[in-house]
Amino acid sequence: MSAGEPRIGLVGVGDWGRHILRDLRDLGTRVEAVARSDASIARASKGGAASIVGSVSDLSIDCDGYVVASPTTSHLDAVEALLPRGKPIFVEKPLSQDIGRIRHLPAEASRLVFTMHKWRYHPGICELARIASEEEFGPLLGLRTFRMGWENHHKDVNSIWTLLPHDMSIALHVLGEVPSILSAMPDPTISGPHGVIVRASTSSGTPVVIEVSAGKPNKHRSVVLACRDAACELDDANYGRIVIRPRGTLQSGDFEERLVADDMPLHAELKAFLRHLAGGPPPYSSLADETAIVAAIQESIDLAFG
Repeated sequence: MSAGEPRIGLVGVGDWGRHILRDLRDLGTRVEAVARSDASIARASKGGAASIVGSVSDLSIDCDGYVVASPTTSHLDAVEALLPRGKPIFVEKPLSQDIGRIRHLPAEASRLVFTMHKWRYHPGICELARIASEEEFGPLLGLRTFRMGWENHHKDVNSIWTLLPHDMSIALHVLGEVPSILSAMPDPTISGPHGVIVRASTSSGTPVVIEVSAGKPNKHRSVVLACRDAACELDDANYGRIVIRPRGTLQSGDFEERLVADDMPLHAELKAFLRHLAGGPPPYSSLADETAIVAAIQESIDLAFG
């Protein structure tokens, strides 16, 4: 990595990219941004980008690494353009909706390309992973997740591609693998590929059920780890706690609130990427991880919608 402040090329300064720019600047990096629209250029300028260019090819070859936060359908265009530079590339989830194109990336992509799954850095998800691995409340009975909201906020891909990657990455982090898809059905509350209920299983037989939808008027996010002796839930009512309810309790107040840090996971994953650029371990998630996640999502869509 270059002496002094790290130099990062950021591709895309949209509604999410501006948060990435903010955290990269907070972490002490010099950011060179690719921004095309007037709104993106304004966000890049306001966010403190050291320079703003109009295309990936115009980014400096002296950057220590690159972060790609453009629309999903353009992720691989940026990756393929940047790979010859031989620098690590951190790409917002999902890497692509095109599993065939992912599988045909050059060999060097396996060591240079990583996907940003912020939930793998969330303290609550990390605590659920610890509970699962140590069997604190006995053997696992299953994992159940909900990611429900209203309407699709992305124009280039359907809601399943924006929602399901989160929960597949959570399953990977908590259970140690991307589960195999057993069945999938459309969410009956919304037409088209904007909601799906997935039934899956790990290699050891732990069942996983994931429900995502853009057809629920009120947003709801929840991750439930079911164990023999208790059920543990992290939800959007308070991401700074895990609610643990022992089996056999009947009263509404018979539960434990286990507090977890409320650190922002985006900041944590970008910090991990910068550590990697300085010689540290690679960040989550590897190209192999992401290939498995994208394949599972595509299989779910195929089973649900034919």
